[in-house]
Amino acid sequence: MNEKGAVAIAGRFAICPTDYQQRVEQAFALLAADTKSITEAIAILESIENDLNQWYENRLLVM
Repeated sequence: MNEKGAVAIAGRFAICPTDYQQRVEQAFALLAADTKSITEAIAILESIENDLNQWYENRLLVM
């Protein structure tokens, strides 16, 4: 399984952020060599993280 397959599966979970698959795909599409695109991609991913944090009481993964 690759990242597209994983995102598609996660997008079908009963509890999932709104427009999850579309948002993740948009973020990946924005990853380019320019600062503006990367900043937009980060903003999309942060919004997904914020959605998930609401369900999990703001517990963040520590890496």
